[in-house]
Amino acid sequence: MVRIVILVVIYFISQLTHSQTKFEQGMQQAFTLMSEYKYDEATNMLERIANAEPENWLPPYHIALLKARTSFNMKDKSKQKAQIKSAEDFIVDADALSPDNSEIYVVKAMINLAKIASNPMVNGATLSGQTLALYQKAIALDKTNPRAHSGLIEFEMGSARFFKQDLTPFCQRLQESVKLYDAFKPANKLSPNWGKERTLKVLEGCDGGKATNEATATSSKITSENVSITVTVPNVSGTEGEILVALYNSWESFAKREPIATKKSKITDGKISVVFEAVSPGTYAVVCLHDKNGNERMDFDSNGMPQEDYGSSNNRMRMGPPNFEDAKFTVENKSLNLTIRF
Repeated sequence: MVRIVILVVIYFISQLTHSQTKFEQGMQQAFTLMSEYKYDEATNMLERIANAEPENWLPPYHIALLKARTSFNMKDKSKQKAQIKSAEDFIVDADALSPDNSEIYVVKAMINLAKIASNPMVNGATLSGQTLALYQKAIALDKTNPRAHSGLIEFEMGSARFFKQDLTPFCQRLQESVKLYDAFKPANKLSPNWGKERTLKVLEGCDGGKATNEATATSSKITSENVSITVTVPNVSGTEGEILVALYNSWESFAKREPIATKKSKITDGKISVVFEAVSPGTYAVVCLHDKNGNERMDFDSNGMPQEDYGSSNNRMRMGPPNFEDAKFTVENKSLNLTIRF
Protein backbone atom coordinates (compact mmCIF):
# COMPACT_ATOMS: atom_id res chain seq x y z
CA MET A 1 0.00 0.00 0.00
CA VAL A 2 2.81 2.42 0.93
CA ARG A 3 4.49 1.57 -2.36
CA ILE A 4 1.30 2.43 -4.28
CA VAL A 5 0.96 5.79 -2.48
CA ILE A 6 4.59 6.63 -3.22
CA LEU A 7 4.13 5.74 -6.87
CA VAL A 8 1.00 7.91 -7.07
CA VAL A 9 2.84 10.88 -5.48
CA ILE A 10 5.77 10.40 -7.86
CA TYR A 11 3.35 10.26 -10.80
CA PHE A 12 1.65 13.54 -9.88
CA ILE A 13 4.97 15.26 -9.20
CA SER A 14 6.28 14.12 -12.57
CA GLN A 15 3.10 15.33 -14.28
CA LEU A 16 3.34 18.72 -12.53
CA THR A 17 6.99 19.07 -13.52
CA HIS A 18 6.14 18.09 -17.08
CA SER A 19 3.30 20.66 -17.17
CA GLN A 20 5.56 23.44 -15.89
CA THR A 21 8.24 22.54 -18.40
CA LYS A 22 5.72 22.54 -21.24
CA PHE A 23 4.50 26.01 -20.18
CA GLU A 24 8.04 27.35 -20.05
CA GLN A 25 8.91 25.81 -23.39
CA GLY A 26 5.82 27.33 -24.98
CA MET A 27 6.59 30.78 -23.59
CA GLN A 28 10.21 30.58 -24.71
CA GLN A 29 9.07 29.57 -28.19
CA ALA A 30 6.72 32.57 -28.27
CA PHE A 31 9.62 34.85 -27.26
CA THR A 32 11.72 33.35 -30.05
CA LEU A 33 8.98 34.07 -32.58
CA MET A 34 8.87 37.67 -31.35
CA SER A 35 12.62 38.03 -31.83
CA GLU A 36 12.17 36.78 -35.40
CA TYR A 37 9.42 39.42 -35.98
CA LYS A 38 6.79 36.69 -36.39
CA TYR A 39 4.30 38.61 -34.31
CA ASP A 40 1.11 36.92 -35.47
CA GLU A 41 2.54 33.47 -34.77
CA ALA A 42 3.81 34.62 -31.37
CA THR A 43 0.41 36.05 -30.49
CA ASN A 44 -1.38 32.87 -31.52
CA MET A 45 0.95 30.76 -29.39
CA LEU A 46 0.56 33.05 -26.37
CA GLU A 47 -3.22 32.91 -26.72
CA ARG A 48 -3.10 29.09 -26.70
CA ILE A 49 -0.92 29.19 -23.59
CA ALA A 50 -3.30 31.66 -21.93
CA ASN A 51 -6.20 29.28 -22.56
CA ALA A 52 -4.20 26.38 -21.13
CA GLU A 53 -2.99 28.41 -18.11
CA PRO A 54 -6.02 30.56 -17.21
CA GLU A 55 -4.67 31.44 -13.74
CA ASN A 56 -1.29 32.76 -14.95
CA TRP A 57 -1.02 36.51 -15.61
CA LEU A 58 2.09 36.30 -17.79
CA PRO A 59 0.51 35.11 -21.08
CA PRO A 60 -2.15 37.87 -21.29
CA TYR A 61 0.45 40.40 -20.11
CA HIS A 62 2.85 39.50 -22.93
CA ILE A 63 0.01 39.48 -25.47
CA ALA A 64 -1.06 42.97 -24.40
CA LEU A 65 2.54 44.20 -24.52
CA LEU A 66 3.10 42.77 -28.00
CA LYS A 67 -0.16 44.16 -29.38
CA ALA A 68 0.51 47.61 -27.91
CA ARG A 69 4.02 47.70 -29.34
CA THR A 70 3.03 46.59 -32.84
CA SER A 71 0.10 49.01 -33.01
CA PHE A 72 2.44 52.01 -33.28
CA ASN A 73 3.57 51.01 -36.79
CA MET A 74 0.15 50.18 -38.22
CA LYS A 75 -0.95 52.38 -41.13
CA ASP A 76 -4.51 51.08 -41.36
CA LYS A 77 -6.41 53.08 -38.73
CA SER A 78 -9.21 50.55 -38.31
CA LYS A 79 -6.76 47.69 -37.77
CA GLN A 80 -4.72 49.86 -35.42
CA LYS A 81 -7.78 50.68 -33.36
CA ALA A 82 -8.72 46.99 -33.15
CA GLN A 83 -5.17 46.08 -32.13
CA ILE A 84 -5.15 48.63 -29.33
CA LYS A 85 -8.58 47.49 -28.12
CA SER A 86 -7.37 43.88 -28.07
CA ALA A 87 -4.28 44.92 -26.07
CA GLU A 88 -6.58 46.66 -23.62
CA ASP A 89 -8.74 43.55 -23.21
CA PHE A 90 -5.75 41.32 -22.49
CA ILE A 91 -4.21 43.70 -19.96
CA VAL A 92 -7.57 43.75 -18.16
CA ASP A 93 -7.33 39.95 -17.96
CA ALA A 94 -3.78 40.16 -16.62
CA ASP A 95 -4.80 42.79 -14.08
CA ALA A 96 -7.62 40.59 -12.80
CA LEU A 97 -5.15 37.74 -12.25
CA SER A 98 -2.44 39.91 -10.67
CA PRO A 99 -3.88 43.15 -9.23
CA ASP A 100 -1.60 45.98 -8.11
CA ASN A 101 1.20 44.73 -10.34
CA SER A 102 3.68 47.44 -11.34
CA GLU A 103 4.50 45.76 -14.65
CA ILE A 104 0.85 45.70 -15.66
CA TYR A 105 0.50 49.43 -14.96
CA VAL A 106 3.46 50.10 -17.27
CA VAL A 107 1.67 48.30 -20.11
CA LYS A 108 -1.55 50.19 -19.31
CA ALA A 109 0.43 53.42 -19.79
CA MET A 110 1.90 52.09 -23.04
CA ILE A 111 -1.59 51.33 -24.36
CA ASN A 112 -2.56 54.92 -23.58
CA LEU A 113 0.49 56.11 -25.54
CA ALA A 114 -0.64 53.97 -28.47
CA LYS A 115 -4.05 55.65 -28.31
CA ILE A 116 -2.46 59.11 -28.23
CA ALA A 117 -0.18 58.27 -31.17
CA SER A 118 -3.10 56.91 -33.18
CA ASN A 119 -5.21 60.05 -32.73
CA PRO A 120 -3.36 62.90 -31.00
CA MET A 121 -6.09 65.44 -31.76
CA VAL A 122 -8.70 63.50 -29.78
CA ASN A 123 -6.63 61.57 -27.24
CA GLY A 124 -3.69 63.86 -26.53
CA ALA A 125 -5.26 66.12 -23.94
CA THR A 126 -7.70 63.60 -22.48
CA LEU A 127 -5.19 60.78 -21.88
CA SER A 128 -1.97 62.63 -21.03
CA GLY A 129 -2.81 63.15 -17.36
CA GLN A 130 -4.07 59.59 -17.04
CA THR A 131 -0.89 58.21 -18.62
CA LEU A 132 1.24 60.19 -16.20
CA ALA A 133 -0.79 58.79 -13.29
CA LEU A 134 -0.36 55.21 -14.54
CA TYR A 135 3.42 55.53 -14.63
CA GLN A 136 3.42 57.12 -11.18
CA LYS A 137 1.25 54.27 -9.86
CA ALA A 138 3.67 51.73 -11.35
CA ILE A 139 6.55 53.39 -9.51
CA ALA A 140 4.58 53.56 -6.26
CA LEU A 141 3.90 49.82 -6.50
CA ASP A 142 7.53 48.95 -7.20
CA LYS A 143 10.24 51.60 -6.95
CA THR A 144 12.80 49.17 -8.40
CA ASN A 145 10.89 48.66 -11.67
CA PRO A 146 13.12 50.26 -14.33
CA ARG A 147 10.41 50.18 -17.01
CA ALA A 148 8.17 52.38 -14.85
CA HIS A 149 10.91 54.97 -14.35
CA SER A 150 12.20 55.10 -17.94
CA GLY A 151 8.64 55.13 -19.33
CA LEU A 152 7.68 58.09 -17.16
CA ILE A 153 10.83 60.01 -18.06
CA GLU A 154 10.44 59.45 -21.80
CA PHE A 155 6.79 60.52 -21.57
CA GLU A 156 7.77 63.74 -19.77
CA MET A 157 10.49 64.38 -22.35
CA GLY A 158 7.81 64.52 -25.04
CA SER A 159 6.15 67.43 -23.26
CA ALA A 160 9.50 69.13 -22.70
CA ARG A 161 10.36 68.99 -26.40
CA PHE A 162 7.13 70.77 -27.29
CA PHE A 163 8.47 74.06 -25.94
CA LYS A 164 12.17 73.28 -26.41
CA GLN A 165 12.81 72.86 -22.70
CA ASP A 166 16.35 71.90 -21.76
CA LEU A 167 16.44 68.10 -21.87
CA THR A 168 19.54 67.76 -19.68
CA PRO A 169 17.64 66.91 -16.44
CA PHE A 170 15.58 64.29 -18.27
CA CYS A 171 18.69 62.79 -19.83
CA GLN A 172 20.31 62.54 -16.41
CA ARG A 173 17.24 60.86 -14.94
CA LEU A 174 17.13 58.47 -17.88
CA GLN A 175 20.77 57.58 -17.29
CA GLU A 176 19.90 56.78 -13.68
CA SER A 177 17.18 54.46 -14.88
CA VAL A 178 19.82 52.43 -16.73
CA LYS A 179 21.34 51.63 -13.35
CA LEU A 180 17.95 50.30 -12.29
CA TYR A 181 17.94 48.04 -15.34
CA ASP A 182 21.41 46.78 -14.44
CA ALA A 183 20.36 46.04 -10.86
CA PHE A 184 16.97 44.56 -11.73
CA LYS A 185 16.47 40.83 -11.20
CA PRO A 186 13.28 39.37 -12.71
CA ALA A 187 11.35 36.86 -10.62
CA ASN A 188 12.01 34.19 -13.25
CA LYS A 189 13.09 33.89 -16.87
CA LEU A 190 9.52 34.46 -18.10
CA SER A 191 8.92 37.62 -16.05
CA PRO A 192 9.17 41.08 -17.68
CA ASN A 193 12.77 42.01 -18.38
CA TRP A 194 12.59 44.37 -21.36
CA GLY A 195 13.17 48.09 -21.92
CA LYS A 196 16.89 48.65 -21.46
CA GLU A 197 17.65 48.62 -25.20
CA ARG A 198 14.93 51.21 -25.82
CA THR A 199 16.26 53.42 -23.03
CA LEU A 200 19.82 53.25 -24.39
CA LYS A 201 18.51 54.17 -27.85
CA VAL A 202 16.78 57.26 -26.47
CA LEU A 203 19.98 58.20 -24.65
CA GLU A 204 21.94 58.09 -27.91
CA GLY A 205 20.06 61.17 -29.09
CA CYS A 206 19.91 62.69 -25.63
CA ASP A 207 23.52 63.13 -24.53
CA GLY A 208 23.04 65.64 -21.74
CA GLY A 209 20.92 68.22 -23.56
CA LYS A 210 22.32 67.61 -27.03
CA ALA A 211 18.81 67.64 -28.47
CA THR A 212 18.16 71.09 -27.04
CA ASN A 213 21.46 72.42 -28.37
CA GLU A 214 20.68 71.03 -31.84
CA ALA A 215 17.26 72.68 -31.77
CA THR A 216 18.87 75.98 -30.80
CA ALA A 217 21.36 75.63 -33.65
CA THR A 218 18.50 75.00 -36.04
CA SER A 219 16.86 78.27 -35.06
CA SER A 220 19.89 80.15 -36.42
CA LYS A 221 18.85 79.02 -39.91
CA ILE A 222 16.07 81.62 -39.93
CA THR A 223 18.02 84.20 -41.90
CA SER A 224 15.78 86.51 -43.92
CA GLU A 225 16.49 90.14 -43.05
CA ASN A 226 13.69 92.60 -42.22
CA VAL A 227 10.99 89.90 -42.05
CA SER A 228 9.56 89.12 -38.63
CA ILE A 229 6.61 87.44 -36.93
CA THR A 230 5.07 89.37 -34.04
CA VAL A 231 2.90 87.24 -31.77
CA THR A 232 0.45 88.90 -29.38
CA VAL A 233 -1.76 87.23 -26.78
CA PRO A 234 -4.26 89.87 -25.59
CA ASN A 235 -6.36 87.91 -23.10
CA VAL A 236 -4.06 86.32 -20.53
CA SER A 237 -5.81 85.45 -17.28
CA GLY A 238 -3.73 86.26 -14.20
CA THR A 239 -0.17 87.46 -13.86
CA GLU A 240 1.60 84.43 -12.45
CA GLY A 241 4.28 82.67 -14.49
CA GLU A 242 5.20 83.38 -18.11
CA ILE A 243 3.85 82.85 -21.61
CA LEU A 244 5.89 80.38 -23.68
CA VAL A 245 5.75 80.83 -27.45
CA ALA A 246 7.07 78.17 -29.83
CA LEU A 247 7.64 78.52 -33.58
CA TYR A 248 7.51 75.48 -35.89
CA ASN A 249 8.37 75.28 -39.59
CA SER A 250 7.01 71.86 -40.61
CA TRP A 251 4.54 69.13 -39.76
CA GLU A 252 7.48 66.96 -38.68
CA SER A 253 8.89 69.52 -36.24
CA PHE A 254 5.38 70.09 -34.87
CA ALA A 255 4.69 66.36 -34.43
CA LYS A 256 8.04 65.81 -32.71
CA ARG A 257 7.54 68.87 -30.49
CA GLU A 258 10.84 70.32 -31.74
CA PRO A 259 10.34 74.07 -32.36
CA ILE A 260 12.94 75.92 -34.37
CA ALA A 261 12.74 78.90 -31.99
CA THR A 262 11.05 79.83 -28.72
CA LYS A 263 10.31 82.97 -26.74
CA LYS A 264 9.26 83.70 -23.15
CA SER A 265 7.41 86.74 -21.96
CA LYS A 266 6.24 88.17 -18.66
CA ILE A 267 2.60 89.23 -18.51
CA THR A 268 1.75 92.93 -18.46
CA ASP A 269 -1.85 94.18 -18.20
CA GLY A 270 -3.21 90.80 -19.26
CA LYS A 271 -1.24 90.54 -22.49
CA ILE A 272 2.15 89.67 -23.98
CA SER A 273 3.92 90.30 -27.27
CA VAL A 274 7.05 88.63 -28.68
CA VAL A 275 8.91 88.95 -31.99
CA PHE A 276 10.64 86.27 -34.06
CA GLU A 277 13.11 88.15 -36.26
CA ALA A 278 14.85 87.37 -39.57
CA VAL A 279 12.24 84.82 -40.68
CA SER A 280 12.78 83.10 -44.03
CA PRO A 281 9.87 82.49 -46.43
CA GLY A 282 8.03 79.28 -45.67
CA THR A 283 5.19 77.63 -43.77
CA TYR A 284 5.05 78.04 -40.00
CA ALA A 285 2.86 77.46 -36.95
CA VAL A 286 2.92 79.03 -33.49
CA VAL A 287 1.81 77.57 -30.16
CA CYS A 288 1.50 79.54 -26.91
CA LEU A 289 1.24 78.22 -23.35
CA HIS A 290 0.56 80.04 -20.08
CA ASP A 291 3.20 78.38 -17.91
CA LYS A 292 1.85 79.40 -14.53
CA ASN A 293 4.20 77.33 -12.34
CA GLY A 294 7.40 77.73 -14.36
CA ASN A 295 7.93 74.04 -15.19
CA GLU A 296 7.92 74.78 -18.96
CA ARG A 297 5.30 72.17 -19.83
CA MET A 298 1.55 71.73 -19.89
CA ASP A 299 0.01 70.50 -16.62
CA PHE A 300 -3.08 68.31 -16.55
CA ASP A 301 -5.86 67.43 -14.11
CA SER A 302 -6.28 63.83 -13.02
CA ASN A 303 -8.99 63.47 -15.69
CA GLY A 304 -6.57 64.58 -18.40
CA MET A 305 -7.89 68.10 -18.93
CA PRO A 306 -5.31 70.92 -19.26
CA GLN A 307 -4.78 73.07 -16.16
CA GLU A 308 -3.14 75.92 -18.10
CA ASP A 309 -4.34 78.07 -20.99
CA TYR A 310 -2.93 77.57 -24.47
CA GLY A 311 -3.57 78.66 -28.03
CA SER A 312 -2.20 78.38 -31.56
CA SER A 313 -1.99 80.47 -34.71
CA ASN A 314 -5.29 80.87 -36.62
CA ASN A 315 -7.16 80.31 -33.31
CA ARG A 316 -8.82 77.10 -34.48
CA MET A 317 -9.39 75.31 -31.20
CA ARG A 318 -10.61 71.73 -31.17
CA MET A 319 -10.64 68.93 -28.63
CA GLY A 320 -7.10 67.75 -28.02
CA PRO A 321 -3.73 69.41 -28.59
CA PRO A 322 -3.05 71.95 -31.38
CA ASN A 323 -2.78 70.59 -34.92
CA PHE A 324 -0.26 71.80 -37.51
CA GLU A 325 -2.79 71.80 -40.33
CA ASP A 326 -5.08 74.09 -38.34
CA ALA A 327 -2.28 76.35 -37.13
CA LYS A 328 -0.11 76.71 -40.23
CA PHE A 329 0.40 80.00 -42.07
CA THR A 330 2.71 81.25 -44.82
CA VAL A 331 5.50 83.80 -44.58
CA GLU A 332 6.50 85.46 -47.88
CA ASN A 333 8.48 88.68 -48.11
CA LYS A 334 6.80 90.82 -45.47
CA SER A 335 6.41 90.77 -41.71
CA LEU A 336 3.32 89.34 -40.03
CA ASN A 337 1.38 90.25 -36.90
CA LEU A 338 -0.42 87.33 -35.26
CA THR A 339 -3.00 87.57 -32.49
CA ILE A 340 -3.49 84.34 -30.55
CA ARG A 341 -6.29 84.06 -28.04
CA PHE A 342 -6.47 81.68 -25.07
